Amino acid sequence: MHRMDAPLLDRHTDRPSTIAEVAVDGAHGAGGGTLSYAVPDRWRGGIGTGQLVWVPLRKGLALGIVIRLHGDAPGFALKPLHAPVEPAFRLDDDRLAVAAWLARETATSLFAAAAPFLPPGVTHRAVEHLRLREPEEDAPDAGAVPDDLTPAQGRLVALLTERGEVSLTAAQAALGSSLKTVVAKLEARGVVERVARVTHREPNPALERFVRLVATPDAAVEAPRKAPKQSAVVEFLVQRARLASLDGDGFVPLADVLARTGTDHATVAALARKGLLEEVQMPRLLPGRDAPGAGPTPTLTAAQAAAWVEVERALVARDPTPLLLHGVTGSGKTEVYLRAVAWCLRHGRAAVILVPEIGLAAQVVRRFRARFPGQVAVLHSALKDAERYATWQGVAAGRYRVVVGPRSALFAPVEDLGLIVLDEEHEGAYKQDAEPRYHARALAEFLAAQQGATVVLGSATPAVESFWRAETGEARLLELPHRVGPDLGDRDGDRNRGALGLPEVEVVDLRLELHRGNHSLFSKQLADLLRKTLAAKEQTILFLNRRGLATVVLCKTCGTSLTCPFCDIPLVYHGDRGRLLCHRCNHREPPPRGCGRCGGALNYFGAGTQRVEEEVKRLLPDARVLRWDQDSVRKLGGHETMLRRVERREVDVVVGTQMIAKGLDLPLVTGIGVIHADTMLHLPDFRAGERTFQLLTQVAGRAGRRAPGSRVIVQSYTPAHYAIAAAAKHDYAGFYAEEIDFRRAHDYPPFTRLVRYLVRDADEARCAAEADEMARLLARHAKTRGVPMDLLGPTPAFASKVRGKFQWQIVLRTKDLEALLDGLPSRPGWSVDVDPMSLL
Repeated sequence: MHRMDAPLLDRHTDRPSTIAEVAVDGAHGAGGGTLSYAVPDRWRGGIGTGQLVWVPLRKGLALGIVIRLHGDAPGFALKPLHAPVEPAFRLDDDRLAVAAWLARETATSLFAAAAPFLPPGVTHRAVEHLRLREPEEDAPDAGAVPDDLTPAQGRLVALLTERGEVSLTAAQAALGSSLKTVVAKLEARGVVERVARVTHREPNPALERFVRLVATPDAAVEAPRKAPKQSAVVEFLVQRARLASLDGDGFVPLADVLARTGTDHATVAALARKGLLEEVQMPRLLPGRDAPGAGPTPTLTAAQAAAWVEVERALVARDPTPLLLHGVTGSGKTEVYLRAVAWCLRHGRAAVILVPEIGLAAQVVRRFRARFPGQVAVLHSALKDAERYATWQGVAAGRYRVVVGPRSALFAPVEDLGLIVLDEEHEGAYKQDAEPRYHARALAEFLAAQQGATVVLGSATPAVESFWRAETGEARLLELPHRVGPDLGDRDGDRNRGALGLPEVEVVDLRLELHRGNHSLFSKQLADLLRKTLAAKEQTILFLNRRGLATVVLCKTCGTSLTCPFCDIPLVYHGDRGRLLCHRCNHREPPPRGCGRCGGALNYFGAGTQRVEEEVKRLLPDARVLRWDQDSVRKLGGHETMLRRVERREVDVVVGTQMIAKGLDLPLVTGIGVIHADTMLHLPDFRAGERTFQLLTQVAGRAGRRAPGSRVIVQSYTPAHYAIAAAAKHDYAGFYAEEIDFRRAHDYPPFTRLVRYLVRDADEARCAAEADEMARLLARHAKTRGVPMDLLGPTPAFASKVRGKFQWQIVLRTKDLEALLDGLPSRPGWSVDVDPMSLL
């Protein structure tokens, strides 16, 4: 993103650029369409490609991006472009090229594809301001105030003379009347002009209290000897002062001082009164505090060293061919990423490190900040406005050369990009479910090809499509087949010393447990594991892919299930709230006393995280149990708070959903229990087996990362299924062989490409009719272009009703996606998802 520079002429002639092709927010259409606007004389020479402008659309103004300027008048009158956005912003040609590619690949509008590049805080709504018009060379009388103004016009001119520029809303409030005709007449006479501004303002920086020593270290230590709390603060600040030469000022956040010393603000204030330290209020350190030092760089294992040789070769050659780093859980993939980032920084290049979910990436962020202090920005949408904007500006200015974040970090204003890493590249979170519906993997590869960067895709359980590409030569496979142990890097130089084995996995057949009369959530093997782990003062994770206490509420008499009135999916009972909750639309209601259809008694079936927590407390009354799901994360202050509790050994048993399967490194976890391995396996989705294998493998990978002897108990009703059997043996190759045969036999990706169309309507019949019409359009489109295509549907979606609206879908299957996307039909109300992660 750059500020606006020189004016542009028509690139193909020397004629003035009188027509602007603009990608407009809210204009219907997909694949890169623009609208044409006339460039008013006063703006000619002041508008360039990539610039943000306000244009008329329907009855209002809309934000747009100038894609092209030319002088070819269409032969009919065009609406004039309203004005450039102030302050001026411009997308450079490279980012416009990315947006054009993204619009085409995701079948979305060009504006939607370009919008993620805009600075944080830029809204898509015009706020009109009024100001007196300045005289111009070609209009010297502009701004002159006539003598024959009406009283209302005179009052407005006086207000603008006094204040300079006023929003239309503020002017109406100050003058107490509608100004529509007043403004129109003054504008026509060249007295005033309207300016459309984005509502973005550079936010006030977030302030934080800092302290530092002002006395000499010796004097400071000597002064408060009889006050233990004051001594603790002084000793901490003396230690930090010795490190101050690294950053120069010695200021330490007050919150850090209080947290590290266990004191309070009164203690710090007393030291300030004694003249030993000073306390000031300053903008918060952005983009976040660095972690403690990383210590010596570890020695690489032989496998890590071999992988690093290939990554370095790609970096030197600026080779964008994706590198698939397939390493078992705990094999040291992050150390390879760190080496690659260090190489980039030494050679003046930047790096983007993607994580599936920023809330679960605290450990990754700590490692990067420890290795590269002061150079790492964490950028994501959950930051406060001021912090996000300041971080974005720091990246744009080149102050931070390493960006860590979720998929949206790919749109950060990074220059001289050398490396993009997708950690846990198999995760579905890398696919955006709103426009533009891109996959971070595809976007990363396009950016790498455009800028000569290297892409590293890391995972213990690579996506089937990624491994297939490595097999067919579209990507290069690098493997880390062994875990890295805690002794790695000892002085004896044995680079394989300390390698750990993967945990032992036992699959328990729940059908046999029922046959033996065990109706508990825990098999005998899992109950024994819980007891032994607690006795050894180690930690256990119990994994269940469901929140709540009971997942289904049924009438004993007629069998009716309680469902959400807006979504047609079962309501889940949450005991801690005493409420039935819809996990899709958040509808909640108290549990009824009886069945609404027949009055019969209700039964609560199934197991959610709350019920598992209760069962653990019954089995192990002395165990400290932490429930880690969306509900508890909100209550207890976020993922990092919960992670700290586990790391500080304040927890014996963690009961969690799939969020605990994502990349956490928990040294004391030696036991894992999977309550129901079949939860996702039988869903009507072609990725069900892959997701089951990935989840089980990743969950099992949380155990035994620092010591041998760990165990994993997987409970299942279908233990022979290849996804479960392969996960139990940590056998990715075996799983992949079965899964790729299944995909080939049924013509699923990677052998074909899919496009999912989805429409929603409050009227079910109208929704179905619209789906039928779209199916006819799509069939005609494929036939006209001669593109072989299977059209599946239209059918009601798996979730046939969501938030009070019915959903119908159409799925297209083709081997020639590029030809199919050319001119692909779209209609208002439809969402289009190219390469969907799920058909549910």
